[in-house]
Amino acid sequence: MRNKKKLLRIIVIVILIVFTIFSFYDFIHLTNQFNTNTTLDHLKDVGKETANNYNQKFTTMSQYLKITSRLIEEEYNSEKDISDILSNLEKNQIMFQRLWYVDNNKIVHNYKEKIEFKAVNNYVDLMLEGQSGITDPFESPYNHKLVIVVYNPIYKDGSIHGGIIGIVEINDENRDLIYNDVFNNEAYVFATASDGHIISKIKNHNTIYDGDNYLEFLKSHVNYIDGSYEEINDNIKKNKSGYVTYDYKSNQSRIVYYTPVKINNWYVFTVISRDIVIQKNEQTNHIAFMLIIKIIIVFIVLTILIVLYFRKINKINKDINKKLEASNRKIDVILKQTNDRIFEYSIDKDSLTLDAWNDYPKVMLNSFLSNLHNYNFVSKEHENLLKEKFREIIDNKNKIVFDAKFPYISKDDKTWFHVSIIYIEENHKLIGTLKNSTEEMEEYNILLQDHMFKNAIYSNALAMFAVNLKSKKVVIYQMDGYYHNAIDVEYNDQFISILESKAYSSDKERVKRFFNYDRIQNLYHHHEGINRIDYRSYNEKLDKYVWIRYRIQFERQSSNNELLMIAYANNINEEKLKQLENEFKAQRDGLTGLYNRQTFNQLVDTYLKNNNSAICYNAYMIVDLDNFKKINDTLGHSYGDQIIQKVAKILEENCYDNGYIGRFGGDEFVIFLYNQESYAMIENKARQILKQIDSIEIERNFECSASIGITFVKNEKSHSYLFDKCDQALYVCKNSGKNRFYVFNDNEDTDL
Repeated sequence: MRNKKKLLRIIVIVILIVFTIFSFYDFIHLTNQFNTNTTLDHLKDVGKETANNYNQKFTTMSQYLKITSRLIEEEYNSEKDISDILSNLEKNQIMFQRLWYVDNNKIVHNYKEKIEFKAVNNYVDLMLEGQSGITDPFESPYNHKLVIVVYNPIYKDGSIHGGIIGIVEINDENRDLIYNDVFNNEAYVFATASDGHIISKIKNHNTIYDGDNYLEFLKSHVNYIDGSYEEINDNIKKNKSGYVTYDYKSNQSRIVYYTPVKINNWYVFTVISRDIVIQKNEQTNHIAFMLIIKIIIVFIVLTILIVLYFRKINKINKDINKKLEASNRKIDVILKQTNDRIFEYSIDKDSLTLDAWNDYPKVMLNSFLSNLHNYNFVSKEHENLLKEKFREIIDNKNKIVFDAKFPYISKDDKTWFHVSIIYIEENHKLIGTLKNSTEEMEEYNILLQDHMFKNAIYSNALAMFAVNLKSKKVVIYQMDGYYHNAIDVEYNDQFISILESKAYSSDKERVKRFFNYDRIQNLYHHHEGINRIDYRSYNEKLDKYVWIRYRIQFERQSSNNELLMIAYANNINEEKLKQLENEFKAQRDGLTGLYNRQTFNQLVDTYLKNNNSAICYNAYMIVDLDNFKKINDTLGHSYGDQIIQKVAKILEENCYDNGYIGRFGGDEFVIFLYNQESYAMIENKARQILKQIDSIEIERNFECSASIGITFVKNEKSHSYLFDKCDQALYVCKNSGKNRFYVFNDNEDTDL
């Protein structure tokens, strides 16, 4: 037998050791996976930030040329005016290496250096056709350096009168456009044009490629571990981002994240050595191993302490059990000396014994609970109460008190007894006393007729209860139309939980605070606080939640002048629903159901005050329909209202989650998006909205489109600042072709 126990212990110990080793291995594996994911996320952030820098810088250049073109259009009277304007601008800006003017004959003029030559590039043709844009890199005929050209047409009297081009010389190691958080200079970054030619790059000691076409390198010179060149090529065609891992020559493994720049299908490739991930994992494994050793040591020490502790507890329990046996014997003696009637109930045998009392002999009732209705031991109205209380104390082993009538003992159906029962675990028995409480119950019945309760009764109260504030006892309560006398019912958290349990989940805490005893005392003595509460309570008859109102009033008891707190509830469901309906209407636009201006501004200001964190991606948008007045004037305002409702539905479908949507009147809508995953996701929402609005079908070949001004929330604390920035961005949209969105840039001229 001993050998079997010993073998069993060895098996258990081996299983625990194997389980522990497996758990540690799993922990290290998950930690390494987390490190890898963290590194990849960092790599992704570097790539996206670099792509964003390119996008913002060249977008700013494009806007700068548009402003310059507009200035020439307004001030141009002769070529000398153009020369003066360009000379002044070249002195005061650092974006372009050179600014050139192109006339209608495709002659390029550099007034500063007095150079003219015939342009042969195709972008000049596009510019003279009215287009603006940014070229891919090409060799400049001026100085044979690699350049990118930003171009924009110039109008005069409604026709194209030439154009202006800005020249950006490409430095292949220019760090101005590269995000500088690049793994402590252990990463290197390539920005490429659509054909793979490198626009700019950042190098370090890990760089393995020094050519001029990175896509050609990825196509022909590497062996892929994860991903493939075909996958890269396919994602570039779809303007998507992705990861690849490859080997180059021997033991040179690299991880690459590539992402679009959103200009001419340019891409940014961010590259790190796989050794970075391996080194981090090795460091983590070492730390984890040392941590495991420390945990094992602590576990062994704790195990020894716990064993010693439980040995001590076991000894204490033995001493307590001896004292408990002596205490139980004392309880039996004390109970037999009281003037109350004593009974003992055996749980195992289902038998109740009444001790001899006055002239009554000792009585034993077998099959007590199962045969209760035949004994007439308790009144018919209290049979279920007695069974319920017996089961409650057997299950919970707590003291139980209640009041009931016992015709078997009193020989009448008018006498009340106060019952107190305790559980004796050693004998698996219940011992109880029955004390005549007729006088007290009659006093509480008299209270039903007292004026202090008539207020609750006459007000058609759904529920009511009264509390003696001196004794902190519930003296009477009414639930579902039935009044209950109460003796020894404490007004405590357990009683309040009865009210709380029926309350709607979001109202429970308010109910608990409202009925708190200390708060009620403060309400009476210092008149601080409120004496009523409205909340939703579950109605079992209707099987739904209804709005009720509990009121509190204070009255002096007529019999002994003690202070009572009376709480009673009324049904206010119809009144409350009407109130909520009116509040909803007051906050909404009548045509679309969206928030009106006042409510929308309040919601935005509240959010900015309480939740504007630096790590949140939030945005404010103005959506304005293009040429909507023409639709209204031609098809009628009723048809126009239908278009407004369709647009409102599109905005709700795209922005309802984590967003507020409002209508400021006419065809102007506003949106506030909060807790978004990224600024890129916010821009995608704007694209989706524009696409869906553009697909709305309208009679007579009318087209529906919109312009959207966007500003990303930084540290603004008021809706007005955000609205002004969005309005400026919307102005740019309206003046650059409509049916698009534009993101406000703080570095731009605020007159836009």
